[in-house]
Parts: sequence; structure tokens; C-alpha cells
Amino acid sequence: MRMPFLDFLTNGDLKFVIILYALLIKAIFYFIKKIKNRVHAQNYNVKLKNIINWCLLISVFSLLLGFLHSFYFLSEVINVNPKILYQGLSNLMITPTLGVAISLIVKLLSINIPQNKIK
Repeated sequence: MRMPFLDFLTNGDLKFVIILYALLIKAIFYFIKKIKNRVHAQNYNVKLKNIINWCLLISVFSLLLGFLHSFYFLSEVINVNPKILYQGLSNLMITPTLGVAISLIVKLLSINIPQNKIK
């Protein structure tokens, strides 16, 4: 059984998901500017690569924070139902996976566009 796609997009840690979607919107904005102004395309590629780095850092941070949060609550409970444990761990992985997916999309947007040479 697979997780529904809409659940994947909406069930992550909200504070990190909002930041990741904002970075994706900013990357799309830079990509459009890069297409319109091909002379300064290299500047926009640097900005897009910075967004990739931020997406990956936020993903790792959300993963570590999720593990910390999960293990804290596991230590407070005497008997843990395995189904609840695995469901919590799968929810823990949503935000980092989304961050890596967004960084891959931004990486595709940062590919150099060849300039048309006018003769």
C-alpha cells in the first residue's frame, strides 16, 4: 500500500513545508528571470544553486528535529504499538523527502540554457 500523493504533499512538518514551497516558488521566479535575461543567466544559476543548498539543509534539519521529537516521546511511553511507531517514523520522513524532491526540481531549473547566436 502506498501513501496517497496529496497526503505526501500536505502531511509534513508545516513550518518546513512552507519554507520549502516558498523556496520552490522563488526558484521558479529566478528561472523565469533567467529565461528572459540570458545575459545574466550565470547570476541566476548561482542563486538557484544556493536555493538547492538551502533545501537540502532544511531537509536534514527537519529530519534531525523529527528524530529528536520522536525519540523523546518514545522514551515517555512504556508500551509502544508497532503500528503507531512505524506510522510516526513514516511521517517523520515526509519533509526531508519533499525537500530532496524540490532540490532536484530546482537543480533541473539551474541547467544552463544555450544562447541563440545571431549571424
